[in-house]
Amino acid sequence: MSHRFELTPAERGRLEQVAGIVFDVQRYSVHDGPGLRTSVFLKGCPLRCAWCANPESQQPQPELALFEQNCITCGQFESPCAACWPQPASADFAQRALVCPTGALRWLGERRTAGEVMAEVRRDVPFYGAGGGLTLTGGEATMQPELAEALLRLAKAEGISTAIETCGHTRWSVWERLLPYLDDILYDVKHVDSALHQQYTGLGNELILANLRQLAAVGAPLTIRVPLVPGFNADDASVRAIAGFVAGLPGAIKAVNVLPYHTLGRAKYAALGRDYPWAGHARPTDAEVATLAGLFAGCGLPVSTGG
Repeated sequence: MSHRFELTPAERGRLEQVAGIVFDVQRYSVHDGPGLRTSVFLKGCPLRCAWCANPESQQPQPELALFEQNCITCGQFESPCAACWPQPASADFAQRALVCPTGALRWLGERRTAGEVMAEVRRDVPFYGAGGGLTLTGGEATMQPELAEALLRLAKAEGISTAIETCGHTRWSVWERLLPYLDDILYDVKHVDSALHQQYTGLGNELILANLRQLAAVGAPLTIRVPLVPGFNADDASVRAIAGFVAGLPGAIKAVNVLPYHTLGRAKYAALGRDYPWAGHARPTDAEVATLAGLFAGCGLPVSTGG
């Protein structure tokens, strides 16, 4: 278990009332940090990665989604939901979501307090063992710094190990706020070429790389995560550049995780009424992943495939 940070009853009560938008709490996760994790997904992200597997995480506000495979055409409305989705002028989908019998039409994201989320996290504590704990992810958890801090402080007060998965695009003052309560930082590095980064994610990488340098310089517990995305960075030159950058960081990097691109999020785009922007790109083969992972090992970095 993690070191405890004591809270007064008044401080705990205040932190438990901090609220934000959460779109999922995933229990028994093994890919979001060491050991068995409870992953709390906070809504909102500054990036718009063309291959994003969680498009429902991007907007900060709750969104309606229609999962057609769950629709039973219940007959409550003159026209089935799927027939007019996602045209808001054709139907009052918010009203339909209230009475949908299967949850096919539902809101993604709801306002929850830190106390409510922690009540769910505590259910997993008996299963954490020596290595598991709470992971904040998203979206980008640093876009909701008050909720992120409240959850981390409440967890640490109970000796629960903490981690955050981040794209790194936030003000340094946010990192200063969260760092004292973090045992692991899973930090995405997608590319070192800022022009390409902006072309495919919507933003340059200057702030992301500057924050990473500063985190490394202060000895933050960093694990670098590199998504291997065909058509973007799953090539020798791009990965060599990333490996060289990471190897040149001050301090010790705990690990490098290479994460092969997948298309598991494709159905979510349809549910949100959006086209999947990275269609036509195949998952890299195991041999290709092994070769690219080897470039990190060649720079003396501890590397593994997957989270």
